Amino acid sequence: MKELGRHSEPSESKLKKYITVGVVTATIAGVMIFGAAKLFNSSEEAPTVATEATQSSTEKSSSTQVSTTTESSVKKAAEKTTKKSSSTTKAKETKASTSKSASTEKQTAKLDATALMNSAGTVSYGVYYFKDKATFNSENPQTMVAAEVINAFIMDYALNQPGGSEQVIEHKKLSDWLAPMIQQNDIAATNVLIDHYGMDAMNTYFQDQGYQDTRIERRMLDINVLSTDKENYTSVNDCLALLKKLYSKRKKAPQKEMLQLMEGQQIRSKIPAKIPKNMTIANLSGAQQTVENDIGIVFDKDQPFAIAVLASDVSDIVSTRTAIAEFSLAASMLK
Repeated sequence: MKELGRHSEPSESKLKKYITVGVVTATIAGVMIFGAAKLFNSSEEAPTVATEATQSSTEKSSSTQVSTTTESSVKKAAEKTTKKSSSTTKAKETKASTSKSASTEKQTAKLDATALMNSAGTVSYGVYYFKDKATFNSENPQTMVAAEVINAFIMDYALNQPGGSEQVIEHKKLSDWLAPMIQQNDIAATNVLIDHYGMDAMNTYFQDQGYQDTRIERRMLDINVLSTDKENYTSVNDCLALLKKLYSKRKKAPQKEMLQLMEGQQIRSKIPAKIPKNMTIANLSGAQQTVENDIGIVFDKDQPFAIAVLASDVSDIVSTRTAIAEFSLAASMLK
C-alpha cells in the first residue's frame, strides 16, 4: 500500500537533461559576452588607426607640400639671383662698352689733325701723354727744317758740358747767352754758341744721344734770308725724345734749368696761344720763310704731355699758326 504526501525523487534521465541544458545555456552566454566585448574593442581601435593613418597621410602630404614649396622658393630665388647677376653684369658690360666708345669718340673728336695737316704743304706732328704713355702722331716722322727749334738741342749740349751754366763764353756766363737764345730766338746768341762749341762736336753729341735726324749744317740766318744749300734739321721723333728726357729728369740739373728757360718763352703765338693762361707751358718756337715750328711740354696737372709740330712749305703764316694753336688746345682737352 502506497504512502500518501511524500515527494518522489527525480529520475536519473531527467537530471542529466537539466545539466546539459545548463551547460549549453552557459556556453551561449559566454560566447555572446566575448563577441560583444570584441565588437566593442574593435569599434574603439578602428578610429585610432584611421586617425593615425589620416594624420600620417596629412603629415606626409604637408611635408611633401613644404618640400615642394621650399624647393620652388629656392629655385625661384636662385633664378632671381642669377637673373639679377646677369642683369648687373650686362649693365656693367654695357656701361664699360659705352664708356670705351665715348672715350674713343672723344679722342677722335678732340684730337682731329685735319686742319693742322691742311695748313701747310708738309706737316709732321707728335703728342705724347706722360701719364698714359699714349702717343698720337702723323706717321710721317721725316727729317724737317728745324729753324730755331735747333736751339733746344744746342742748349742740351751746352748745359751738359763741364761747368754747366757757369761756363764763360766771350766774357759772359753761358746762362746769359741761353736766355735770349731760348726765350727770344736771338740768332746772335745762337751763333756765338755754334762758333764756340763747333758744329762737329754738337752733331756727334746729337748722334750719341739718339737724335738721329738732328744736325747743324750752318749758322743761323735772319728770318728774311732765303734758305741756302745747307740747313739745320730735326724730326718730331727727336723733338719728343728730348722733351721726354726733360720731363723725366725735370727735378734734376741741368734739365730743371732748361725747363725754366723754356717756361720763360716770350713767343707764344702757337702752342700756348689758346691753352688757358693758368697752365704752365715750356715751349720753344721756331720760324723762317715757309717754316713754322713749335715744341714744348704742357704741365696739365691731370694729363701732362709733350707736343711737337713741324710745318714746312707754309703759304699762310697766320693760318698755320692758328692751326697749331687749335691743335694744341685740343690735345690739352684730351683726358
